[in-house]
Parts: sequence; structure tokens; C-alpha cells
Amino acid sequence: MNPQNKYTMKEWAELFTLCTQVEDLEDPQSPHYIEPADRVWEWLCEYSKAHDLPQPSGNDTKYLIEEALMFLEKFSENHIDNMYNR
Repeated sequence: MNPQNKYTMKEWAELFTLCTQVEDLEDPQSPHYIEPADRVWEWLCEYSKAHDLPQPSGNDTKYLIEEALMFLEKFSENHIDNMYNR
């Protein structure tokens, strides 16, 4: 299964937006973590069901949130570097 066939750019953007709303990554008991992370988990569950993919676990959700935020941080750094070095 090719992941590019499963996710559209709009879907990636929606998922990344949900991930950016998660705060307190180091404190999963914080309400600033729990509610937004639950929305990410719900999105993943709905998407998995709709596309016949395995359901995510709690660890999958936390890992995905961390990876999405790291990706966006690196994207931001690259964009700023490109603007200064053009």
C-alpha cells in the first residue's frame, strides 16, 4: 500500500493542524495535552476506518504528534533560511 494513495494534501494539512494544537507534550496528563491529543486520535481512528487501515494506539498518536511538530519546525527553519539566502 502506497501512503500517497491514502492521504491527500488537504488531509495532511488537517492532521498537522490538529497536531499543532497539542501543548505540554512532556505532560500527557495535562488538559492542554489530553483534549487536543484526543482530537488527533479521533481523526486517526476515523481515517483508519474509512481507508481500511489498522487502528492507532496511544503510542502511535503521541509519536505522530511529535513527528508532525518536528517536521513543521524544520520546514519553518528551512523557509526562513531560504528567505535570507535568496
